Amino acid sequence: LPFELLLTVHLLTDPGASLLLQHTLDRLLKRVCPGLRLFHVSERACPVHAQRPAAGRPSHAVTIFLHESYGEERILRVLDFLQCPPWQYHHTESCGAAEPGVQASALLRPYLLPSRDFYSLGAGMPVWGVRPVHYGGEVVRVTLHSTYDNFEDTVRLYETVLQRRVEEQKTGFCWFTLLTEAGFSLQLAIKQLAPGVRVEPCYSAVLQFRVEEIGQLVPLLPNTCSPISASRWHTEDLDGNKILFQVGHQKHALVSMCTFSVQSYLVCVSATEMEIYGSCYKRNT
Repeated sequence: LPFELLLTVHLLTDPGASLLLQHTLDRLLKRVCPGLRLFHVSERACPVHAQRPAAGRPSHAVTIFLHESYGEERILRVLDFLQCPPWQYHHTESCGAAEPGVQASALLRPYLLPSRDFYSLGAGMPVWGVRPVHYGGEVVRVTLHSTYDNFEDTVRLYETVLQRRVEEQKTGFCWFTLLTEAGFSLQLAIKQLAPGVRVEPCYSAVLQFRVEEIGQLVPLLPNTCSPISASRWHTEDLDGNKILFQVGHQKHALVSMCTFSVQSYLVCVSATEMEIYGSCYKRNT
């Protein structure tokens, strides 16, 4: 059965591309955790015009950690999957040492080399990677990259949204565990970028959080939070990433609506609430 998630990731595509993208993501997650419907794809009513090349680090990354004990072939199959259309190579992050949990002997195997290849499904989309793990459970991790100066406030923001404390691994990196099943967990991580490195918001991705009550949350947010329907509200975090709130009980979604003005948006879409929110808006430059 599908899991009831605190977090879902909405992805926006140009007309005619949603079915392929949804099928691609469903096939990927089926290899890791069947029943996990983390990604939901919607179509814009009009295509997004070509954007200027990204000048910073993509704001969203999805990393899949697979346990080597289940077989090297499984890891290689997922890697092969990411290297075939519609996936595209995006970039490689090199590191001077192996990732935590990677044994020295494992570095002789190509897929465990201490470099981190990332792949993309198109402009404005998150980047994707797969990594091996040698202990603990398997993980699907959604990572938000935060500018250096905004990191601490960003952590506090998502602690407020999720009503829980982060689990810190090291300075400049932390995560929330949002779902734990037998041998598997779903995480939302926040990673601090180096000073001077920009965050390039993924304009085709929106994080949606399920909340029980919106009235007490709104005054605690750093940016304006406005309703787009009886049960959905939207805002931005400190780096300009779009956030949706799905209110668990619709009667609570109307609390304090009269105290917040609804922002005007140039809407060129008409299908779903996600379209209204993620329409052909122009990013700030």
